[in-house]
Amino acid sequence: MAVVESAPAVAGPIDWLRGPRFDLSLIVGVLALALVLGAAGCASPALFAAVIAVDFWLLAYPHALSTFTRIAFDREGARAHAFLLFGLPPLVFAATAGAVALGGVLALNTIYFFWQSWHYTRQSYGIARAYHRSAGIDPAGDRLSDVVVFAWPLWGLLHRAHQQPAEFYGGPIWLPSVPKSLVVVAGALALAALGLWTMRHLRALAAGRPRSTGHALFVLSHVVITAVSYLVVREITLGWLFINIWHNAQYLLFVWAMNARRFRGGIDPRRPFLSRLCQPEQALRYALVCLALSSGFYFALGQATGRMSWEVLPFVLVCHQTVNFHHYIVDAVIWRSRARRA
Repeated sequence: MAVVESAPAVAGPIDWLRGPRFDLSLIVGVLALALVLGAAGCASPALFAAVIAVDFWLLAYPHALSTFTRIAFDREGARAHAFLLFGLPPLVFAATAGAVALGGVLALNTIYFFWQSWHYTRQSYGIARAYHRSAGIDPAGDRLSDVVVFAWPLWGLLHRAHQQPAEFYGGPIWLPSVPKSLVVVAGALALAALGLWTMRHLRALAAGRPRSTGHALFVLSHVVITAVSYLVVREITLGWLFINIWHNAQYLLFVWAMNARRFRGGIDPRRPFLSRLCQPEQALRYALVCLALSSGFYFALGQATGRMSWEVLPFVLVCHQTVNFHHYIVDAVIWRSRARRA
């Protein structure tokens, strides 16, 4: 997610997006889920396979589908975003296939690893800014928070590059050779930024002028999951599992909250299905619709590609990564454009 629109106004503390119950689920609950499931996946290969299945079918696939609730669940939205829905996928497929033709699975894995890292970081950046808006703080004036949000993933990526893993998610990967000294410098900068940021919050709290509680908790959750995924867990794929679960679950909740805000006035006669689905009391039905539609799509994709011989396995990967990359682009475009209009 690139930049998100302003958060809904709710009763109670103004620094929550929707209220303590929802926000603590979004921040603390999602972090706990990622840590518990990630730790289970690290315990054994069998548990890793089970956690991956849960992550993909219950979180990753619905999270990708939820993007399209913003643009494709009503006629007006589909018309306004016709290129993103119909023109962009063939272009992304062609580019992905071209990358595989030139560099094989190594190119695909490398692009995915770096792009998903950027995608996850931009989501954190966007949600952190949403918390600032909710607290009445100009997000553009808090560069220190932005430095914290970006410095920790940068440290993590440089650390992974210094490790020089040969494989990622069962396939080859290329990471540039990075000297230990550069990793140490990046780490020192990330820790210094976090230290300054923490001191600023503590001073504000001591002076009786606390800054946004929601924002502080969210940034800390971002730091924790980044540290665990890139720095604490030594194996690159196991580390990726933690942050992938975190990202998927977080995005599902956040998009639901923004959809609920969009239709907070009740049923929209121009968008009856979507607006009814996005009422607060329909949260479970909304989740089930996302789950059903995404499961149907990915099951059909799996059936279609599963009928092909193993010699064209890269084609299977191209199809799945095309969906991922298309989601990354659509996600960046729609949230950035909505933020400009907010």
